[in-house]
Amino acid sequence: MILPLTLLAFAAASFPQDSGPKELDEIVVTASGGFEETLAEVPWSTSLIGHEILAGGARSMSEALSGLPSVMVQKTSYGQSSPYIRGFTGYHNVLLVDGIRVNHTAMRAGPNQYWSTIDSMSLDRLELVRGPSSVLYGSDAVGGTVNALTAAPTRSNEGRMVFRLSSAEDSAVTRLESNFGNGTDWGLKVGTSIKGFGDLRGGEDVGVQTATGYDERDWDFRYEKDLANGSVLTLGHQKVFMDDLPRTHKTLDGVEWEGSGIGSELWRRLDQTRTLSYVRNEWEGRGGWMDTGSVTLSMQRHEQERDRMKTSDGVASGGDISGFDLDDWGLTARFQNGMWAYGAEAHRETVDSFKDKTDADGNVTSSSVGSPIADGAKVVTSAAYVQYEWDVVLGFQVIPGLRFTKVSAEADTVNVGGTLTAMPEHHWDTLVGSLRGLWGRGAGTSWYAGLSQGFRTPSLYDLTSTDETSVIEEPQFFLDPEHFVQVEVGTRHRSGNVDWDFGVYQTWITDMVVRSPTEATGSAVGKDNGNGWVHGAEASVVWRPDHAWSHSLTASVMDGEVDQHQVTDATTFDTAAIVSLPMDRLMPLQARIGSRYDTGGILWLEGWAWHMASANALSLRDERDSRIPDTDGDGFADGTSSFSVIGVTAGWDWSEETRFTLSLENMSDTDYRVHGSGVNGAGTNLVGTLEVRF
Repeated sequence: MILPLTLLAFAAASFPQDSGPKELDEIVVTASGGFEETLAEVPWSTSLIGHEILAGGARSMSEALSGLPSVMVQKTSYGQSSPYIRGFTGYHNVLLVDGIRVNHTAMRAGPNQYWSTIDSMSLDRLELVRGPSSVLYGSDAVGGTVNALTAAPTRSNEGRMVFRLSSAEDSAVTRLESNFGNGTDWGLKVGTSIKGFGDLRGGEDVGVQTATGYDERDWDFRYEKDLANGSVLTLGHQKVFMDDLPRTHKTLDGVEWEGSGIGSELWRRLDQTRTLSYVRNEWEGRGGWMDTGSVTLSMQRHEQERDRMKTSDGVASGGDISGFDLDDWGLTARFQNGMWAYGAEAHRETVDSFKDKTDADGNVTSSSVGSPIADGAKVVTSAAYVQYEWDVVLGFQVIPGLRFTKVSAEADTVNVGGTLTAMPEHHWDTLVGSLRGLWGRGAGTSWYAGLSQGFRTPSLYDLTSTDETSVIEEPQFFLDPEHFVQVEVGTRHRSGNVDWDFGVYQTWITDMVVRSPTEATGSAVGKDNGNGWVHGAEASVVWRPDHAWSHSLTASVMDGEVDQHQVTDATTFDTAAIVSLPMDRLMPLQARIGSRYDTGGILWLEGWAWHMASANALSLRDERDSRIPDTDGDGFADGTSSFSVIGVTAGWDWSEETRFTLSLENMSDTDYRVHGSGVNGAGTNLVGTLEVRF
């Protein structure tokens, strides 16, 4: 869980690359709709994470984001981690892989496992853009957008092996990768990752957290060919399979920590498969309105199966196996001509769902459809956008943009209180805009400001879900689209021996789908649209007093509220008072500091510390969440304790082809839990990574 501080804080500064530590090329494609720009030319709060962390420092892609300003990575289980970005998580953040949407209409509102279906070992870099990016990336791009970019083929015959071992995770991870090519106009990369995670050991008091381990098998290929017309053809395929992924906190194996609850189920396990195939044609320098462009056709399939067994006095009493298969066909076209950027995108998603009840021996006793979301459902999305970069005067740029989106949703079979019914067909049209400014473009110090709209149309999960995994809910066919407006101001500096990034933001929320308890006790929730706000500040500073030493600090703080239904014994959900209370899992103050000594590309050593303040600003749902400690024993959660952990990391580039990294994390063996997580973080953890290229 804990990552080397300085590596994270240097996300836009220094990362060891093929021949030792050197400056990371600060190229960003996400903030400009897929076209390369340097960080100094991007009017967004942005972080970059390079190969070193993804290949060896982080356990998963989501955890590679841990500790970045305004980011909190919650872990529902050992293999289910999801980032909160500027106060939002789940389907309020967009996840892309090679520019293709991973978000889908069955994605849950809260933290979910889908971010863990990206194989971090296959990636070259991560790009995080904070704040609404709806003009470029459409629905869901509210808290932030993360683009996971896979490594391109080298176009030569060579290989790569990565071995990662971790003590507290009881894990062994292997990545094998081969590149083939003729050295000029074509290349093929084929890779596989084999991951085994045993039971996670917490700090000195919690110890081994039973039944938390799982296995994962991934493979991928990417083929690139230079065509005669100057364009590049790319064929890509990825498959990630997570086997028997446990949600331990819902079972008898859950860990009681500072008053957190233990579940009553015998087991709850998830099989998760994500498969993506795509073909892309991209070019640059053709002239005309399509001077630079790319066209991508993709097909992505999500398969999910949850197996749970309930108990009576600790003995199996029967359970269920439920899940869905979701197919997403997508077509995306993006073009750029001078200062103009424009494009179009279309997706067609279809869903089949199932639920089988089982007896105490696991045998299927009955079958049904329409659960956990609608069966025979379809969502069609089409959109077009345009953005213009206007150089008002030298060094001052204004960037307006617009996006128009049409969405339709229909479902044949929805389980409403045990009765199967069809959902009324929905149609939504949305126009959103963005206006951003950049001062000092290309200079050592720049300032940026933005006024951006975000939106999200209700998903099939909002409209038809019957089970939110942790709570019980009923379908709600008549929810309004969500709207957001964010104002932000920031500055960044890249010159001399000091780098900095500072920013502040305010987001106004209109008609966000909010889940509130329906009874004075219990876990059932109802859904309604609510208004609110969230604001915060974030900072990152790196100081290099000489060629060997560098020191870093990152910090962020936020606050926010949203309307919720406050049910009492005397009221129902519909008649309850509407109150403005903290958002779900509101992120507390977070800070990291670190110092790194580098001998010049062969050996380096760093020490780091990570602090997260106590989190006791809770929503009504948070108060019912068994994962959040109930310190006074009244049956309602009170908040998550603050914590501080320290560690040290050393790296040795044995040769240009061989790198070894050794990290000792949580040296004090502290027991801690990131707010809202279902498992505690790793105790003292020795992580060793060997990367060999041949």
